[in-house]
Amino acid sequence: MKYSHEAGQARGTGRSIYRRILMSYFALSLLLIALTGTLSFLLLRHYTTAQYTGSIGRMARDVAEALARDENGITYEDIRTVERLSGAYVSWIDLDGTVRFIQHRSQGAERPKTDFEVKTLSGDEDDLVRRIIENGESRADVRFMGFLNSRVLYAGAPIRDGEGRVTGGVIIYQEVRELYAVTHSTVLVILVSLVIAGFVSVLLALYMSRRFTRPIQALTRSAAHIAQGHYGEIADIDQRDEIGELGHTLNDMSLRLKETIFDLQNEKAKLEQIIAGIGEGIVAMNQEGEIIHRNAAALALLEMSRYELPNVPHRQHLLDMLSAAVTMRERADTRWVNESGRIIHALVWPLLSAEQEIIGAVGLLRDVTESERMEQMRRDYVANVSHELRTPLTGIRGMVEPLMDGYIDTEEEKMDCYHVIYQETLRLEKLIGEMLDMSRLQSGRLRVELEPMDVTGILSGAVRRMKDRAAEGGVELSAAEAGKLPFVMGNEDRIMQVLIILLDNALSFTPPGGRVTVYARPEGEQMWIGVRDTGSGIDPADMPYIWERFYKADKSRMRTTGTGLGLSIAKLVCELMNGRITAASEPGQGATFEFSLAICKDYPA
Repeated sequence: MKYSHEAGQARGTGRSIYRRILMSYFALSLLLIALTGTLSFLLLRHYTTAQYTGSIGRMARDVAEALARDENGITYEDIRTVERLSGAYVSWIDLDGTVRFIQHRSQGAERPKTDFEVKTLSGDEDDLVRRIIENGESRADVRFMGFLNSRVLYAGAPIRDGEGRVTGGVIIYQEVRELYAVTHSTVLVILVSLVIAGFVSVLLALYMSRRFTRPIQALTRSAAHIAQGHYGEIADIDQRDEIGELGHTLNDMSLRLKETIFDLQNEKAKLEQIIAGIGEGIVAMNQEGEIIHRNAAALALLEMSRYELPNVPHRQHLLDMLSAAVTMRERADTRWVNESGRIIHALVWPLLSAEQEIIGAVGLLRDVTESERMEQMRRDYVANVSHELRTPLTGIRGMVEPLMDGYIDTEEEKMDCYHVIYQETLRLEKLIGEMLDMSRLQSGRLRVELEPMDVTGILSGAVRRMKDRAAEGGVELSAAEAGKLPFVMGNEDRIMQVLIILLDNALSFTPPGGRVTVYARPEGEQMWIGVRDTGSGIDPADMPYIWERFYKADKSRMRTTGTGLGLSIAKLVCELMNGRITAASEPGQGATFEFSLAICKDYPA
């Protein structure tokens, strides 16, 4: 609805411009027509009056000359004759200012008389007579004649004798309506012409207004579409003037804006996907203290489904750090432990514009639980290695020093010392060997050759090697009967190594009277080889860490003598043979370790 409303406003603006231009053209046309008509009328009337006055003035002079040549004097019949010949009315003026004229305008009919009407003039009319009689002037004009009681077109001329003396005067006049009749007919023609010209001018104004406003309306609609986000809008402008150039410029700007917005949207989408995909949480605040961005990782680290008002101290502390970065340009970092026990490290710094003005702040949240644990493991690893190395070395030193000092005399005591030194040496050798194996496995320098083999013999061999160890601990060790098993792809030495590690681990955690079983079972394309015991089991809290180096379960349950590297080595060896190893246990119910090997399809079961 917003778009339609604004588009309607744009169209309304276009119609307003159209009306304004149309009315301007129309008013200008009417003004020009009125001015032209008025000037034409005035010029026509002036021209007609001048022509008529000039013509009647010449006529008056001719009549005066004709009457001056008449030796018998001016008679009624002379005047009548002149009127018939000239088509005008004639009045004769004596030297004393008396006007003699024939009354013709009594109700439009002539009076039955044979003599003149006589009237003495006064005022303006008397001035006219004096100009003609006394000054001998010839006059021609349009004026009101009192003795005629009418507005007439007149001409007066003096009558002179042979010696040039003024003996009288003559006035010839015509009614003005005859002059106006000619003028009115001509004005009617002018008015008709002006009406036609006005109609043509209106059509021309309509055409010019439409031609001028149509591209403006198209540009307005195009600009409104662009303002609503429809980038790439093209206005159909075919003119080659300034408006056409403006339209082409707007079209070019729209296309360039579309490309720019498209590139910006792509970059924004890429940036948002990158930010959303990284494991670190990002929280951004604007200059007004409003949270404007946060990714899913930030919500997960803050343990929130959406960003809301803080209700725990560490979230409020994060907001306070962001606000301090906005107001005081402070960089800060902090750590806390969230509700699920994860350690969160937060780093906050201000955001600066190109003019080095603060426009907001951003906070980076990282889950450092694993790195802290790895750092602790590294420290534990160093401590464990030191401890494991020091224990056999201390034992060896404890036996060597009495031998060197000569405190041991009997051969039996010496043999006991030699036996202890030998056991500690073996223990030291085993530790160093496991550490070397672990190093080679982790670095990828150790390679194994996989070949088809029967696991039944390997299981029996592992049981035989650990039989004495099981007997010493009072644990029953056996291999489960599984019938004829298919061949697997593996390495005999490495399979035996994994089995010995798992058996050693099981015997260590199984009390006297317990039972340890080795078995193998095919499942699909995999052969699962396992060791099951009836020992103390593994605490669920320890289960995620049993594959780590030097990790040992709770030693309060029973005495263990391992180095904590066995299961880590077993896991790496299984992966080296393209298999995997799993563990399942319940406290007090024993544990089961299984590892898989691929079944060899070329060797039948």
